[in-house]
Amino acid sequence: KEYPDLGDEELYRRARVVTSAVIAKIHTIDWTVELLKTDTLLAAMRANWYGLLGKWFKDTFGHIGNDILGGIVGMKKSENHGVPYSLTEEFVSVYRLHPLLPDEFLIRDISSSTDDEESAASKDRLPMSELIGSKGDKALSEIGFTKQMVSMGHQACGALELWNYPNWLRNVVPQDPDGRDRPDLVDLPALEVFRDRERKVARYNDFRRRMLMIPISKWEDLTDDQEAIQVLIEVYGDRIEELDLLVGLMAERKIKGFAISETAFFIFLIMATRRLEADRFFTSHYGEETYTKKGLEWVDTTESLRQVIDRHYPEMTKKWMNSASAFSVWDAPPQSEKHVPLYLRIP
Repeated sequence: KEYPDLGDEELYRRARVVTSAVIAKIHTIDWTVELLKTDTLLAAMRANWYGLLGKWFKDTFGHIGNDILGGIVGMKKSENHGVPYSLTEEFVSVYRLHPLLPDEFLIRDISSSTDDEESAASKDRLPMSELIGSKGDKALSEIGFTKQMVSMGHQACGALELWNYPNWLRNVVPQDPDGRDRPDLVDLPALEVFRDRERKVARYNDFRRRMLMIPISKWEDLTDDQEAIQVLIEVYGDRIEELDLLVGLMAERKIKGFAISETAFFIFLIMATRRLEADRFFTSHYGEETYTKKGLEWVDTTESLRQVIDRHYPEMTKKWMNSASAFSVWDAPPQSEKHVPLYLRIP
């Protein structure tokens, strides 16, 4: 409607780059902030996008040319530090977040006309194994988009810990492009460990050394869970250097507020910045010529996934989403207002 003179291909290309930017922004200042829920990370991720001077200053005066004060997005040129950009093998290894998935999908009753929580209690439990592949497409179509979103929003994700890998991913039936079941079953957690070993990704301790982090010298350095320590001894004995990266990441004690381990966080921190500063669409090409005026406005005014859902399904957010972020459990109370400015809060 805004640009009737643009052809289908041009509209598609413009829409794609706008949508990609909105996803990247939500990932930076909404999803990551919920994953690493501390004031320090909230300030850091917003500074990545807006700079330390903040959104109001950037919206009012534009990018001032300094990535620290004005943010990475909108810099005059991209920065790849002399190395072509890629998602590294190490990033792939630490971004294995399958324990976030449940074994069952709790489907809520959204037909009630009241806002009573009990009236929307889960009525059905569907195994997640029934929601993948061609049969999953059919099942999800029958459930409907609104019920899917509301149900997912009210079901907390799993913890990234040992013994919390979804059972249905240990015996996955893969399908070919035509939707036919393939004969070889997939044990995904075993496959993930095997892939790291096959690609010679560093084991846990060596991985930390290469990140200039302190390696562990005994199992107690990794976790306080005595049951986990006993199992680690059964599997690895006293050969701490052989501890697989994925196992170590799941066993590692977490920083307060972090859903991921500190080891994984180091890689997250590097890649979160690099994927923005090395991309010309967030730097030298971040402007109306690439995005169009309306497209750039769309990116600049979108602050969260909740805002995107509200734009398309206002009744859903009004009735069902109590939390400030769509990445929180939706019936969680909204955060209390903090009167101390973000940069002045004590971590």
